[in-house]
Amino acid sequence: MEPKDVNALREAVMQIYRPSDFRDPNISRSEGRKSYLEKLKDPRWQKKRLKIFERDEWSCQNCASEEKTLCVHHRYYLQGSDPWEYPDEALVTLCEECHKEETENRPTEEQSLLRALRVNFYAADIQQLAQAFSNMPLLHLPMVVASVYAWALKRREIQSELINKYFEYLERKKPRN
Repeated sequence: MEPKDVNALREAVMQIYRPSDFRDPNISRSEGRKSYLEKLKDPRWQKKRLKIFERDEWSCQNCASEEKTLCVHHRYYLQGSDPWEYPDEALVTLCEECHKEETENRPTEEQSLLRALRVNFYAADIQQLAQAFSNMPLLHLPMVVASVYAWALKRREIQSELINKYFEYLERKKPRN
């Protein structure tokens, strides 16, 4: 990929992470930021923010801290939507430290995951994985669940056992004549 193409791709990917004001070419980045910050003072956002804090039991959903300053993080941005218009599942409570780390590192880590998927899987496989992740219940903090899956995926014996169990499941599911 040419550097120009990489920059165009990076810019396209970054559009996902910016508030909708940043997408308007007639609004400068600093004006867009100011306008977005003004929206965060709106009573509708303040009410939504408190609702998310309460849902998350006033603790960081990444590190579980109840002592640090908390903020509500938008997991993704919806073009043309105000902060309070997002569905609750798009919002999560993070402490300032985890929020900063998430905001700074997520684009790079997502690209890393995409590269790994491209090397090992086809489109239909990726669709299946995405659907599974979307429907997967988190039985613990995300960092614990991610660590468990990373640990399991690195071990041949665990992967072999899961594959065998899957084929056994398919065999049991097969219609009997």
